[in-house]
Amino acid sequence: MSQIDNFSSQQPTAQDRPWWKEPYVWMVISGPLSAVIACGITAFYILQGPDAVVSEEHYREGIAISREVNAAKPAMQPANVARNHSATGGRTNEKP
Repeated sequence: MSQIDNFSSQQPTAQDRPWWKEPYVWMVISGPLSAVIACGITAFYILQGPDAVVSEEHYREGIAISREVNAAKPAMQPANVARNHSATGGRTNEKP
């Protein structure tokens, strides 16, 4: 009987284990810890500086690009017609 008693006394009990060896502790800590890490990453990107501002000439630049696309070579015309068709949802009567 003494050998059995020695064997059972050598087994670590729940009270003998340190807290960091318990898996549930890490499961509980991982949620808030991941939120803190995500906030840190977000703060890093925010503190790098403001985003680039859209130029004041964006409207004129857009009109210029639109004119350029409309004056495209005939090889580009089917793409323009398809783009316009998908945007409006209707049929176009234009032929390239």
